Amino acid sequence: MKMKKIMAVALIMILAVGSVFAGGASETQGPQVLKVAGLKGAYGDEYWKLLEAGFEKAYPNVDVQLTIAANIEDIVNPQIMAGEGPDIFYIATNREARLTETMLSTNSLVDLSGLLEKKVYGEDVLLKDRLIGKFVDEANATNDGTLMLPLFFSSNGLFYNADLFYANNGNGVEDAKVDGKYEIPTNWDEFLQLGEILNEERKTNPDTPYLFTYPTAGYLDCLIPATIISAAGHDVAQQAFAYEPVWDTPEVRKVFEYLGALKDYILPTTVANANGANFRKNQQAVIDGKALFMCNGDWVKGEMKDTTPEGFNWGSMPYLGFGGERFGIINIEQLWVTKDTQVMPLVEDFILYMFSREGLQCFVDGCNGGYVPADVFIDLADASPNYNVAANDGFRGYYDGSASFIGWSSFKPVEVAGVNWKATYCEYMDSVMNGSKTVDQWINQLMTDSAKLQAAL
Repeated sequence: MKMKKIMAVALIMILAVGSVFAGGASETQGPQVLKVAGLKGAYGDEYWKLLEAGFEKAYPNVDVQLTIAANIEDIVNPQIMAGEGPDIFYIATNREARLTETMLSTNSLVDLSGLLEKKVYGEDVLLKDRLIGKFVDEANATNDGTLMLPLFFSSNGLFYNADLFYANNGNGVEDAKVDGKYEIPTNWDEFLQLGEILNEERKTNPDTPYLFTYPTAGYLDCLIPATIISAAGHDVAQQAFAYEPVWDTPEVRKVFEYLGALKDYILPTTVANANGANFRKNQQAVIDGKALFMCNGDWVKGEMKDTTPEGFNWGSMPYLGFGGERFGIINIEQLWVTKDTQVMPLVEDFILYMFSREGLQCFVDGCNGGYVPADVFIDLADASPNYNVAANDGFRGYYDGSASFIGWSSFKPVEVAGVNWKATYCEYMDSVMNGSKTVDQWINQLMTDSAKLQAAL
């Protein structure tokens, strides 16, 4: 009996010592690290800090390490090359550095299809049901599988000072100025007619605004596809997105000819300021009444809030067509995960937290009025003092399914040495506007470069 007691005490001591060592090992290992990298743009970085704090509270043994910067590609590229890159990336396509396109073309992203079948944090809701399905489809329009998730979306179109216009009467002609206001144009012909009215008025009033400006020519990456669809239809636009030789067809050529015609009506300082350092000057020109219209996205309201006078009323409308249907473009900014991650279960937990009600509230509280394509987001925004309900109304149709949209320039990702597709597709506009190149030269360059890209698909 005495021997049994001694053995029992010894066993208890062994278990106790084992427990101490187990606890010590856990403390020595420290928390799991999750690295998240993203662009610091118009939406800022406060929402990331809120997500970090919330997730670390929900998962106490996790250390979320954020790298959120305007020059994010410059920071993460060396890390990726060294095999020490972040786990989760918020870097959209169509950026100058083309990091996301490179990762796609090298098959470096994780397929997140399985994650869609998992429940968001703290709720009995699958991620696939929380996200608005069409946005997931559009974010992966040229991908096999679900390689990216939609994080933000914004509507792109023509932006203007709403107080300078009266409603279009539908007669197909740009009518005269009435009580200091211009008739809002509804198609390209009326748009150019308004340019003529402005040019005539400027002969006696040098303060008359010019018809059009753009922040940089890169912003045409939304205007051009919307106008091609209006002129030639969705099928031709899809051929364009696959670099097929449609650029010299009559319908598509018409788009570029009308763009070239803007040379006579554009704010003269546009091209000089259409760069990363001075693009806000072109946006300010619309606020100051020096130009009537610009192509832009909803983010411009927040981007220019410090120099927008109180009482200024932004107006926006779909891009112009040729008398038929008109289209706005939805810009989707994507989230993706690299195959190099060593903490995939943690990655999944973080993403499922992001799209929970708790996580979405972090966006509402800290993303400067951005919109996340998750079903309950609009309700959270309606209840927040950070959002204007009237502005929410402009997005509500995307949440309830009453509004349709087309995605932003879904060109197939492909890289060819010596070809800068964005420079050819969009930035050539600068040369046409300053008179150094012609529309014919633009179309010839489109034909040449698209043929090289198509051959590399």
